[in-house]
Amino acid sequence: MKYTIHNAVLTAEIDSHGAELCSLRSNLTGTEYIWQADPEIWARHAPLLFPIIGRLKDKQYTVGGQTYDITQHGFARDSEFVCMEQNENSIALSLVISEQAERMYPFPIALTIRYTLDGNRLKKEHITTNKGNEPLYYEIGGHDAFNVALDAGETMQDYYVDFGDRAELYPFVNDENLMLTKDKRAVPLKDGRLYLDPEVFALDALIMDDISPRHLTIRSDKSAHTIRMDFEDFPYVALWTKYTGKATNYVCIEPWTTLPDCAYLDKALENKIGVRRLNAGETEIVTTLTTIE
Repeated sequence: MKYTIHNAVLTAEIDSHGAELCSLRSNLTGTEYIWQADPEIWARHAPLLFPIIGRLKDKQYTVGGQTYDITQHGFARDSEFVCMEQNENSIALSLVISEQAERMYPFPIALTIRYTLDGNRLKKEHITTNKGNEPLYYEIGGHDAFNVALDAGETMQDYYVDFGDRAELYPFVNDENLMLTKDKRAVPLKDGRLYLDPEVFALDALIMDDISPRHLTIRSDKSAHTIRMDFEDFPYVALWTKYTGKATNYVCIEPWTTLPDCAYLDKALENKIGVRRLNAGETEIVTTLTTIE
């Protein structure tokens, strides 16, 4: 089921399947800022990554010596959520954990995603609670895909991510199994700008741990559009679009609490870089803020 929230500036549409943001549209211009999931390119909008991020060695992790199988990016993006509360400009959706999900992650955890519109901003709160009596570990992240080439005559390559006065980025390097290594590579910028040429993503996502301050902004050389995401609560961020060798006309900003699996680690969930620990009865809220101009 799809739910709509709105204010004078923006309208957002959220799907109960995955609590996924599937539209963020200007009420002033009609511009759609969220990728519309073209199945010929990439058939998602802004999937939620939970309770793990990325792929794992052999699709497995361990906790306390017990081994569990789990799908890439976890099960939340393919699970149903129920609406707990809604008003004109806000909605809260809570995860329904299926039997299949319990086999992947059999720990007493509750997850609610709350979206709130405030002027030209969309706040997304990820509210996670340990309902059990023992500590547990989890990971959470976003994968929001934003349209580029928003106006007639623009191309994807007219858009860039603005890194201010930086001269280079230093994303992590993957091994042949797409596991992260300790190595980084240099990606040059042009006047602090990472232009969205498809070849930038030929080696998969740019995964970074050194972005400060904690925000990224998409801009265009040919129009005044800006899309900014603030992610103060997330230590890691990735930029990605599916590599096809040609323009896809979207780019994902992906704030993550945790790095994907690393080649030099074992399978223990508690050893993942950045993994979150929740003590018994504890609740944690991590938030992103998307601003449209």
